[in-house]
Amino acid sequence: MELHTYFSNLGLLRVSWGPVIDTDSIRRHFDLLIANKNYARDLKIITSAEVEELAFPLTHEKMETFRRWREEALTDYDSLTTAFYSIKPVPAAYIDYFSEFFDTEKSLMRQFSSQEAALKWLIPGYQPNGLMELYLD
Repeated sequence: MELHTYFSNLGLLRVSWGPVIDTDSIRRHFDLLIANKNYARDLKIITSAEVEELAFPLTHEKMETFRRWREEALTDYDSLTTAFYSIKPVPAAYIDYFSEFFDTEKSLMRQFSSQEAALKWLIPGYQPNGLMELYLD
C-alpha cells in the first residue's frame, strides 16, 4: 500500500509503495494527488527501492487507464516531476516504459541510481546535508 509524506517547505512528496504495486494502489495514489489541495502546484515526487513487483499486466489498455488517471490528477497542477531511485530491474524496465508513455509538458518521470542523484534532479541547487536524506529514508 502506498504512503504519501509531504514536505511543504520543498514542495516534495515522498511516496512509499511497499514491495508490490497493483492497480488499486496506483488509483489511490492519483486520488490522493487530486484530493490534497495543499500540495505544491509544481509538485516534486520521490520514491525508492522497496518495489519488487508490479502486479498488473503491461497492456495498452492498462497503460491508457493509467494515463487517463494521471491526466485527471494533473488537472489542478502546473507540473508533476517524479524521480525513482534504486529500483529493482523488472520494475525499472516498467518505469522506462511508463516515462515514454506518460511524459508530457506537465509531467516527467525519470529514474536514478541514488537518492542524492534523484534529489539533485528534482530540486535545483540541492546540496546533500544528511538531515533531509535521513527524513526521506
